[in-house]
Amino acid sequence: MIRRAVLLATAVIGLVACMEPPELRPRAPTPGQPHIRVTTYNVNLALAEDPDTVAAVGGTDSDILCLQEVNSVWATILQATYAGRYPFMAFHGEHTGGLAVLSRWPFQDLGVAPGFDGWHPAWHVLVETPIGPIQVLLVHLRPPVSRRGGLSSYFGIDEIHAAELAGFEAKCDADVATMVVGDFNEGDEGGAISWLRERGYRSVLPQFRPGQETWRYESSMYGQTIDTLDHIVYDTARFRPLNATVSYLGNSDHLPVTAIFEALPRPGVP
Repeated sequence: MIRRAVLLATAVIGLVACMEPPELRPRAPTPGQPHIRVTTYNVNLALAEDPDTVAAVGGTDSDILCLQEVNSVWATILQATYAGRYPFMAFHGEHTGGLAVLSRWPFQDLGVAPGFDGWHPAWHVLVETPIGPIQVLLVHLRPPVSRRGGLSSYFGIDEIHAAELAGFEAKCDADVATMVVGDFNEGDEGGAISWLRERGYRSVLPQFRPGQETWRYESSMYGQTIDTLDHIVYDTARFRPLNATVSYLGNSDHLPVTAIFEALPRPGVP
């Protein structure tokens, strides 16, 4: 009975969220102007040898892929599978804090920022793209509930996430177009997203598809749980978003989120 009630409540909440009208509509790229495709995907540490999830990494055909939960096994398989499509790859870390960047274009490693209180680090890279250099901050924020923190971290997670992002974003160059991407472990009203929104950033997926889930988890106690935990957050003064989608690919508990952008002209720059 509890399981059925939770499933019904989840369905109702999802239906109401999806009924919210989108802020933006998908549009075609401007003729003669370059655009880029960016994907974030938490691939799930345990699925490196799962063919469907490995295929999902390349299933969006993006130009820049930012991955979370990548270990050395994942790194070996990704290099063997996608070296021809993504000639520029880099990997950092292990376990749930492992990160990866796969790109069609060269990028510079700007350094890894250690996580707060022993949690996951963040990674800064500078990608040379057809729309200009883009600073990408790749994050995997602290989960709201964990074996280490238990439920105690859940009740202060907004403040924790905001503090994490403030520390990570402080290392970004304000003069370079910036995206913050990854597994935020929170929805569009969470502490980190709210902190970024106050500084001129927006999470692109809710603008096109409000209420779209990016994470699903099957619990024996509560049934199917869904949420929007994965985000591509962009500087609204530098980028024009054209579309954002979720791909139902792979067997990770997360789903790939992809967004398409053009560059906005800078004021005073011809």
